[in-house]
Order: sequence, then C-alpha cells, then structure tokens
Amino acid sequence: MEKMNWHEAKEYLIKFNNKYNYTTKGTMDHICTMIAVISEDSFTKEYSLESRSYVFTNDNKAFLNNCGYSIFASSLDGSDPCVRLERYLADEGVKDGWKVDYCYIKSED
Repeated sequence: MEKMNWHEAKEYLIKFNNKYNYTTKGTMDHICTMIAVISEDSFTKEYSLESRSYVFTNDNKAFLNNCGYSIFASSLDGSDPCVRLERYLADEGVKDGWKVDYCYIKSED
C-alpha cells in the first residue's frame, strides 16, 4: 500500500480519468477506488480505523472535467454512508475540518 496525501490522491484520480478520457459521471469502464483515512485527532470521540476510513472512487465530480464539485464517500465499516466528504475536510478549506492522515488506492479495475 503506497500512502499519499489528500492532494496527491486527488491529482491521481484526475490523471486516472484523463487517461481514459472520462468527462462525465456514470460512463466508466475503469474504476479506481481510493481510501482516505481521517486522523484520530480530528474527533473528540474515539473511532476505529474502519470508522475513520472513507472509500470513494474516480466517479465523482471533483475528479471530472464538468460542472460541480462533490466527493461522495462512505466509511469502511458502513456507519457513515454517502457522505459529502469535501464538506468535512480541512484540505478542502473547511475551517476546523477533518484532517486526512493519508490516502491509498484500494483497487483499480
């Protein structure tokens, strides 16, 4: 597992989509699944690694060349499904937002 920071992960998914000329949602034959692990100190309560790990794919507007900007993700343990991740992250400009500890590629199909 190669760890990367949030900006590297976003750049990777944009390049992945450009490689396959993907410009719109839902028309993809190749999917890259990424995990973002949120740091423990982003929360006042203790959460497991699976609860702090969010899975998302290249099939999000933030990684495509179209209007809109969203990143839908779900926690690995299923406790937090269908979250607009970009609305919670400090790296996305959210004041006092969650800090991404690291990201990694789960799979590429």
